[in-house]
Amino acid sequence: MLHTYFPSTQVPHLVEEYFHIAFDEGDIPIKSTILPIGLTHLFYIGTGEQKVTVDGAETLLKGLMITGQYFRSYDFSTNSITASIGANLHPTALHKILNIDISELINTHVPLAQINKTFHDKLLPIFEDSKDSNELICNLNSFFKNTSLHINKNTQQIDRAISLIREKDGLLSVLSILDEISISQKSLEIHFKKIVGLTPGKYIRQFRFLHLMKKYLSKEIELIDLIYKYNYYDFSHFAKDFKLFMNQDLKSFFKQDYPLLKKYLKQ
Repeated sequence: MLHTYFPSTQVPHLVEEYFHIAFDEGDIPIKSTILPIGLTHLFYIGTGEQKVTVDGAETLLKGLMITGQYFRSYDFSTNSITASIGANLHPTALHKILNIDISELINTHVPLAQINKTFHDKLLPIFEDSKDSNELICNLNSFFKNTSLHINKNTQQIDRAISLIREKDGLLSVLSILDEISISQKSLEIHFKKIVGLTPGKYIRQFRFLHLMKKYLSKEIELIDLIYKYNYYDFSHFAKDFKLFMNQDLKSFFKQDYPLLKKYLKQ
């Protein structure tokens, strides 16, 4: 299994990083839990077929795809030699690029052509004609630099809210955000959900859990210490959040190995 990240230095306001993931004959079949990382995604699958399963519903992944925000984990699987390459987008990027309500894409992988055919037709040749990852990234950077963006006071305020959440590792409340931004709570809720895809409360809760799991999987610190570091009242409180986000209990999780999940979270 190949899983490589490439830094985004040319368009960091839109792309957090580029990635390339490939599975060969020795990897398949593969099935793994995927924990959402608070980003939307744009990616291309040129060969083979991949699949995600959410609450029993399967979606086949082929061609040029985008995802909305996911609140809980989902299952990824493939039985074929396959590869995908694309971009992990800044939480507000997809709204700025397509000027759509991102909450309508919650918990979905969807072909880009279904959302915006014009944008799809401009991007597809870039993915199909680029000779390698480096050329593709160079071409995508150029494309995004010249893309007209939907930016206004609302997007700027939500960008600031995202920055605050990241600065605090998710250890803050919605009221703490309101102390820093000139916006009402109702407006924050409405615009955050439309621009990012989740409510600010859900995004904060997910962000906190994600970073706890990253530290746990990297073995930086013991789980019990992480629970208190990330402001869980006790182990029972954490166990409830674990089951919510991971769709399984702690005992089941610890019995299995998740090489793709660890690579996906950069461990």
